Amino acid sequence: MRITAEQKAIIDSLRCERLSRNQDNIRLVEDFINGRNDSIAQTLRNEAFKEDEDNIVAYYVVKDSSNNILFYFSLKCGQLYDEFIEGERLKMLSKFYDLVATRQKDEKVSDDDRKELEQILELLRTKKGVRRERVADVLHKNVTDIDLNKLFRPGQHNVGKTYSGVELMHFCANDLYHDEWPLKNIKPLGAVVFWQFIVPQVINIMEIVGCEYLFLFAADLTDDEYLVNYYREHLGFTDRIEHIAAMPLYDLNCKFMFQKTVDLKERRSIFFENFNLDEDAI
Repeated sequence: MRITAEQKAIIDSLRCERLSRNQDNIRLVEDFINGRNDSIAQTLRNEAFKEDEDNIVAYYVVKDSSNNILFYFSLKCGQLYDEFIEGERLKMLSKFYDLVATRQKDEKVSDDDRKELEQILELLRTKKGVRRERVADVLHKNVTDIDLNKLFRPGQHNVGKTYSGVELMHFCANDLYHDEWPLKNIKPLGAVVFWQFIVPQVINIMEIVGCEYLFLFAADLTDDEYLVNYYREHLGFTDRIEHIAAMPLYDLNCKFMFQKTVDLKERRSIFFENFNLDEDAI
């Protein structure tokens, strides 16, 4: 069944804006929390405003009629590859990630160090890189077995065919208002944000530059792959091995997922046309 007028009114009451375009957001983001992955919430509270101002990453906040931030997401230009093979470097990168992740779970680690390790993992996940000194300091050891200069070396890498794309870097709900979403038993807030706000942004991008894929790295460490299944079921992403990202973080406990952009407009229409289950299907 199509979306009802009442449901549409609820969705239309939401608004989406660039984070740094409204100075009030500096204060409002302080109330943004996420128990599943607080490091992503910390990104919004800390470096997101400056990165958005500098157009490094485009951050967007979704607000309700009371000006509460319910959700945020970020977009960044990216590229996919074929035949991207650097076996030893990937092994080294995976080993480094495992080292940091293991240390972060150590009960003997102080709360301050644990927060620092969480930030390092988030820096790795978002491909921002880390300094050797920062890692060595928080691990309280020399990382001589992992040469970060080789791990994050600059230079040219020969690949096969390349594909233009946009990365959905952050996709995060504010737990403070999770239970207040009036349509939660019909469609999750994240799904509504994706099809109502994110997809139109990607469609606008496609009017300006080539953009063949929309992709993300699902930071999902759950046994049942809750997030991965969520992205499949509600957002239309797949984890089928077809192309590879510039830094394949699915080897770092993140799963690379993507979808083609060619039919996003049509699938957006289908989402709202089938917003409610048919009574016969219940």
